[in-house]
Amino acid sequence: MTAPAALLERHPLLCRLAPGQIGRFASAGDVETFDRGEVVVTEGSLGDALYLVLSGAVTVRKGGRVLATLGAGEFFGEMCLVEPATRCADVVAEEPSFLFRMPTTALQTLLEQEPAAANAVLVTIVRVLSDRLRRTNTLLGSVGHLADWLAGSLV
Repeated sequence: MTAPAALLERHPLLCRLAPGQIGRFASAGDVETFDRGEVVVTEGSLGDALYLVLSGAVTVRKGGRVLATLGAGEFFGEMCLVEPATRCADVVAEEPSFLFRMPTTALQTLLEQEPAAANAVLVTIVRVLSDRLRRTNTLLGSVGHLADWLAGSLV
């Protein structure tokens, strides 16, 4: 089902856009509904769309491990904007969820036609990715300290 602009205007990725720009985004993608436990994307499949979580929650999983839980206002699949590649993790609905799926080709066309919108969207994506990288670095640092401690206690 095509997304009404009202569903998208509150999403943090699009909230800085003008109403007309949001309307064009809304008409270029679709809202998809997922039940609890339903797979949204599968690791190894082609990364061909950006997903905005409108409601509900999804988990990002790799090898059966939960890497992240994303709720309303978050997004995933942004790597498809940088390069066409396969998905690096599974994403599964943790509860009934509404997701806005924006195909990469439609998104790239809109971003080319709307440079101001492109700037706002891409800056937000970079901020979120920076935050995710910062959290990952903190986690890896903690794991490194634990490994060093364990190595020292085993000697």
